[in-house]
Amino acid sequence: MARPAYARIDLDALRHNYRLARRLHGGRALAVLKANAYGHGAVACARALAGLADGYAVAFLEEALVLRRAGIDAPILVLEGLFEAGELELAQAHGLWFAVHQESQLRMVEAGRQRGLNVWLKLDSGMHRAGFAPAEMAAAHARLLASGRVDQITLMTHFARADEPEAQATAQQIAAFDAATAGLCGEHSLCNSAGLLGWPGARRDWARPGILLYGADPMPRAGHGLRPVMTLGSEIFAVRWLQPGEALGYG
Repeated sequence: MARPAYARIDLDALRHNYRLARRLHGGRALAVLKANAYGHGAVACARALAGLADGYAVAFLEEALVLRRAGIDAPILVLEGLFEAGELELAQAHGLWFAVHQESQLRMVEAGRQRGLNVWLKLDSGMHRAGFAPAEMAAAHARLLASGRVDQITLMTHFARADEPEAQATAQQIAAFDAATAGLCGEHSLCNSAGLLGWPGARRDWARPGILLYGADPMPRAGHGLRPVMTLGSEIFAVRWLQPGEALGYG
């Protein structure tokens, strides 16, 4: 018998938040569905955004395959990229886009037999979690072009402190991205949720809104009009009346 606790998911609110994000950005937006859509149900959320979202982003390959097996045929970006040759074959077979953020992934693309790949080449502009150093970016880009395996390259980075509008870190990351990618062909993707809401200069070809889609505003004082997608509910377990000084529970 189930306990009287539930999570109610408001898919109309999800669609509202996506429309708001896309309108603010002014370009295309990949709805981030990693971690089972932040616990909201990736397949249900993807279906709710079908025909509205420009595509989806997930953390790793298995998450993308779950969506494909559920009949989701829109573009899907694998943010952590691929790590084995067999994964590259799966990605192409399922029409997946994927990030390349380190040397081993670059070599895997060069050595593969696949063609017509859609690669998102990631720059480490200051977060220092993943991505090529600024001095390596042009060479990595040239190697992808020379490989003959890639049809489309999107240049991307990820912000570390975009939810801190008073900090200089995001402006520095934008400047580092622009310097490292100057003269390189390809569309640009910089904005996560906070970047999209707080940094107009970072709004380029593609945004990657995540937590804001579910109603979590990284800059709540700005009043962006996001609507919560999940409501948690339950029933009262028990009501006890105690006198002042009476103990409650252990001890």
